[in-house]
This record gives sequence, C-alpha cells and structure tokens, in this order.
Amino acid sequence: MTLYEKTIDFIRQLINDGAMVPGDRLPAEVEIARMAGVSLMTVRRAMSELVNAGVLTRVQGRGTFVRSTRVHTDSTIIGGLKETLSLQGVSLKTTIKSLREVSATAEQAEALRLADGLALWEVVRVRHLDGVPAIRETAVIPKILAPDLDQHYTSGDLSLYNVLATQYGLSESGEEQRLQARVASAIEAADLGLKRGDFVIEVTGVAASSGGSAFDAFTLVFVPQMFAFRLRTSPSATLVQP
Repeated sequence: MTLYEKTIDFIRQLINDGAMVPGDRLPAEVEIARMAGVSLMTVRRAMSELVNAGVLTRVQGRGTFVRSTRVHTDSTIIGGLKETLSLQGVSLKTTIKSLREVSATAEQAEALRLADGLALWEVVRVRHLDGVPAIRETAVIPKILAPDLDQHYTSGDLSLYNVLATQYGLSESGEEQRLQARVASAIEAADLGLKRGDFVIEVTGVAASSGGSAFDAFTLVFVPQMFAFRLRTSPSATLVQP
C-alpha cells in the first residue's frame, strides 16, 4: 500500500475506533497528520478522496464531518424500512441484543388488550445502517400467540415479522403510532453510540393482525440525524388525547 492509501485506512480506523457517527467532526487535518505521522499534503489528499467517496463532508469554516446522509422513509415498519434502504443503496444489519420472557406491565397489557402479568416475549434489537448503529427496537409479543418464538427467531438475519407470519399466522394489517423527541436513556445511548444528553426520535405503537388482534407493542428509537420521516395526514383524522 502507498502512504496515501495507508492514510485513508488510518482515517477510516480513526472514525471506527472513536465510534464516530454521522454528524461528528473529525480532528483538524494538522492533528491527523501528526497522529498518522505523514505530511499535511498526504492527509489533505486522503480527506479529499473520502469526501469524493461520500464518507466525509466538508463545511466551510467549520471543518470536516462524518457524512450525515438522512434516510428518507414513509414508514417506521422495519419491513418497509428495509425496502426503502435497499432503494437508497443503504445496507441494513440487525443484532439481537436480547430475547427473553417477561410479565406484562399494566401499560403493555392495555396496549395489547391482555391481563396484567401475562407472559410476553421481549425482543431487543439494534439496526445498523452501513455499519453504523441507527435504530434500537423493542418488540413485545404475547407468548400465548408465539409460544416457542425463541426457537424460531434465532438470528438477526431473519425477519421477525416474517417469522411471526409464517410460524404463527400473525400478519400485520395495520398499526397505530406515536412519535416524540426525547433524551436518550443510558442504555439507548450505549447501544446507538450516542453521548449523554443526546436526543433521539422515539416511535411507539401497536401492530394488529387482519382480524384486528394486537400482537406486537413496539418501541423504535432512531438516531435523529440519520432519518427524515414523511408524515401523511387526512381530513378525517381523529384527534387523540395526550
């Protein structure tokens, strides 16, 4: 490898080791040159190459940043999101953080129209867009509807909704959603590579089958600078209480 190519790799490694996310600013070019042990000219050439490749973006008078490309999506349903990402040339990889049995809280029981304390599956996943953590999702599913889910949903390469549909006949036909901006919790910040006090976009809702039965109470937590949501309204929309 040439010195120039090694410098490109060094900058990429600097971004990865620093857990930098879209919107984060890189150190000054002179500082990177000192860290890499190369000339300022070599760093500038490497940075220009990464800008042309879409990895970095320059802002006049402010510096060079990890490129913040927002994903435009019409839906917060992961199936719809995956299709949207594919059309925009963005890769999606899923990591299962946990899949465990829990007892329904009063809020979950109300959302899913169940009795308090009924057994639920809680599935926590983190979605990575082009290798960057972007979404933390929690899905809560009544165990009575999917008794052996832990034996069928065993890999992030599988679609949870496809497993629910093929194994248990739970195909989604509609849902209700609520969107709000708030400060990330400590565990959300850790999973999404955020700093203390950073904001996230939270979407909560309930998915229902064609028969109208609720089978998934979900919470999606998005890194806000990575997404742009298209919201649609109708003249006949029903106002809801906060």
